[in-house]
Parts: sequence; structure tokens; C-alpha cells
Amino acid sequence: MTPKRVKRLAISVFDLAILLIAFAATQLNANPNHLVALEGAIQEIYEQNKDAIVRVKVATETKDETGQAQTSLVVFSGFFISKEGRVLTNAIPEDKTTRIWIEKDGLSYLSDLVGNDERTNISLLQAINLPKNFEHIELPAQQSKSTIGSFAFAITSPLDFAPSPTFGLVTGYESHFANIVFPFTYTRVSIPIGPAEGGSPVFNAKGDLLGISMASMPEVRSSYIIPHQALIRIVRDLTHEGEVQYGVIPLEFEERSDRFNLSRRIRIKTIVPGSPAARAGLRSGDHLKTIDGEAVTSINQVRDILFFKDPENFLLFEVERENKKLEFAILLEPQADHLPAEGITETEEKPSDESQS
Repeated sequence: MTPKRVKRLAISVFDLAILLIAFAATQLNANPNHLVALEGAIQEIYEQNKDAIVRVKVATETKDETGQAQTSLVVFSGFFISKEGRVLTNAIPEDKTTRIWIEKDGLSYLSDLVGNDERTNISLLQAINLPKNFEHIELPAQQSKSTIGSFAFAITSPLDFAPSPTFGLVTGYESHFANIVFPFTYTRVSIPIGPAEGGSPVFNAKGDLLGISMASMPEVRSSYIIPHQALIRIVRDLTHEGEVQYGVIPLEFEERSDRFNLSRRIRIKTIVPGSPAARAGLRSGDHLKTIDGEAVTSINQVRDILFFKDPENFLLFEVERENKKLEFAILLEPQADHLPAEGITETEEKPSDESQS
């Protein structure tokens, strides 16, 4: 994306928010309650959750060119997720951290790091001393996926200000950005995240938690959030293991167009020789039809299925090869035990006409 296109897109996202407010205002003649209802929704979500929001401060130590220690401060937003004082925030640099504390209502509370996952930029903390009065935000067990265009509301702890509300829209779902591959599908929202606002909770119009902000995209006035379904899995692993347990299948997938059927197909691009997938009989060029009986038509689906399956379990792959359907049981290997061959992959087959993009 060229800088000029990025600038235009950034302006269009900002203008969209203005148009939403303007549209609501034009409805006042027809129904004076429209704008009031929007205002009331933001206020209600804020009032219900503001006492769960904290500022997270991390003292880190590095050495300068002369070997002298230098201390710096990293600041995030965060929020309580339990009455016992567990806090979610952005990932903390473990090897450089000397002290962690949270701030609420102008008071500081020392905290311990329960678990950290740099890949998703999430840390779980435990407050050592608890505030006298605080609320926590539940991680919903089940919740329907918000459609693109739905409202999204965030409560951040910017700089040294009190918890502050802001709103935008759900604008997309992606499992990669440019050359960066995500472990599952992230939610994109038109809520820019500024200094110290990473780690903020984001809600839907019903006040249910959508997820936690983990990466800013200032060029398009947007940010990515970890959706609540993934947060449940991440919090579970950080609580019990101190880190997220990722599974690995040594395959590379690609999404291709099927111009005959006017659809998208998932193709196995490469396989690590000698891996369980290769020994089971999967080949480069196989078209993936289902995983554990679930039809897959996008890379997002594939990455989500692999993330939410616990390592050391088998996945049933159904593929199409030369107009035949074949099934293979493939072990999802623990990432910690998986050592991929370096620089060696199967020679990729030339795609057939029906799968050529």
C-alpha cells in the first residue's frame, strides 16, 4: 500500500466516524432518541467497566555502550479479569523487567507476572495487594461474532489520564498483515491506540467483551484486538503453564481462486520432509477440503482450527488429489518439541488450471 493510499484510507476511516455522528444527528427530527441512545450506550458501558481499568507500569533495565545500567519505564493499559486480582495487559519484556505495578485511583499496587506470550502480545499479572474497591471484566464463554460494521467501544488508560471511553467500528478479520502471520484470526477495529493504551478492553454494543487491544495501526487509525475466544485459551495456558501451548503442523497453506467454481480453495503449498504429515502421505498440491469434518474455505479458518486444538492431538484432514478424496490423521505437535528442517521443503507442484490464482 503506497503512502498516498494509506493517507486516503486514514482520512476515510476518520470521516466515517464523523458521518455516523452526523447521520445520528439528522435522525433527531424523526426520532430524538436515536442520538441519545448512542450516547447512553457509551456511557453505560463506561460506567459498568471503568473500575476494572488500571494503568500498568513496568520498570526495565538495559545497559548502555559502556555497560552501565539504565532504567526505563514502559506503560500499558490493563484490566482486572477476576475478583482475585488477575490483570490482562500487553506483553512484558521478561528478561529486562525489574519491577511491575498497577495504578488505580492514584494508588500503586505491586504485581507479579503470571505468564507471558510475546507472539500475541499478552501478559497475565497477579496484583499482590488489591485495591479496596475494584470491578472485573468477565471473559464470556460464548458470544456470537460481531459483523463488520458493528459498533466497538474501548476504555483506555492514556498517559496519566483517568480511564477514558472511545468508540469505532469492527472493520475486519485477518489472520495475517503484510508478511506477518498471526496464530489465529485477529479482529480489526477503527479505534486508534495511542501511548499507554495498548492492553485496553474493547466491548460490543451490548457491553460484552470483544477482546483486548494488542497492536496499533496508526496509518489507518485502527488497531488489532485479540478476540475473546482466543483470550480464554490464552488465559488458561498462561495460568497453568506460564506460556501459551502452541501446536505445529509442518505444512504451508495457500488460498487460491477456483475460477471454474467461483470460489476459494486451500492448497497445501509445502511440506517438511520426514515430518508426520509427510509420512502420513500428504503431498504438496493437495487441496484441503475439511479438518475434523469442518469444511475450510479460507486461511483464517485453518489457522483458527489449529490454534484452538490442543497439541498432541490428532486432526483428521480430508484432501482432494486428482479428483479423489483422501483422509489423513495428522498429529498436532507441541511447538516446544518441534524442530523443523532448515531450508528444506518438498518441491512444489505446478498448480492445475482450476486452482491457478
